[in-house]
Amino acid sequence: MKTGHSVQITIEQWQQFSLGLRHYGDAQDWPNLVKLNQLLIKALHQVAREDFNETPQQALARLEVEKVHTQVLRDLKRARDQLSSELSGFKSSQAGLLAYQFTCISGEVDDI
Repeated sequence: MKTGHSVQITIEQWQQFSLGLRHYGDAQDWPNLVKLNQLLIKALHQVAREDFNETPQQALARLEVEKVHTQVLRDLKRARDQLSSELSGFKSSQAGLLAYQFTCISGEVDDI
């Protein structure tokens, strides 16, 4: 629904989104990254709903946010996959340790 007035997202605001995404992603500050992502989604939806004639500079800044967002998402998926791999290794090691402990306990019982 067009309201007749234009919502302007400034170049500086797009740059703040990019900086925030990078900062929170690098710091692995997931709660703040989620909050910033929600704000970004709202801004993009609002811009899409309005008559928005962005300047070429605004378009470039918005595309930079898209690029940074894609990179942060890629890094997040990589971190998730690494954590999943480490957890699988831990579970595998834990099963081996339990088997070893059981063998030790069985040996102790045999020694009695």
